[in-house]
Amino acid sequence: MVELDTDTETDLELGKATIVYETATGDLERATVDNDHIAYFQGHWLFAYGTDEDGNDVVRRVPKERVRLVERSVEEIEEAFETAVDKTKGKLEDLVD
Repeated sequence: MVELDTDTETDLELGKATIVYETATGDLERATVDNDHIAYFQGHWLFAYGTDEDGNDVVRRVPKERVRLVERSVEEIEEAFETAVDKTKGKLEDLVD
């Protein structure tokens, strides 16, 4: 298994996330990133795993079918759910008004 060097300075409140996924060649890779550098969007896991020479984040987009494991801190997930629920409530309230 290949392990990506993410070289992050983790904020203890955010924690870390680890993703294990299959590459296009069939190998498994593991990347550990700050929790705020990984997201699930439109059927893909996206994570920033470095920066380019201009300081921009380099993002890898992995289809959900290739992902074998994602581990995140529980506190971060609870906060993400709370944020999603709050946003949904706000949108519903706007529709009702």
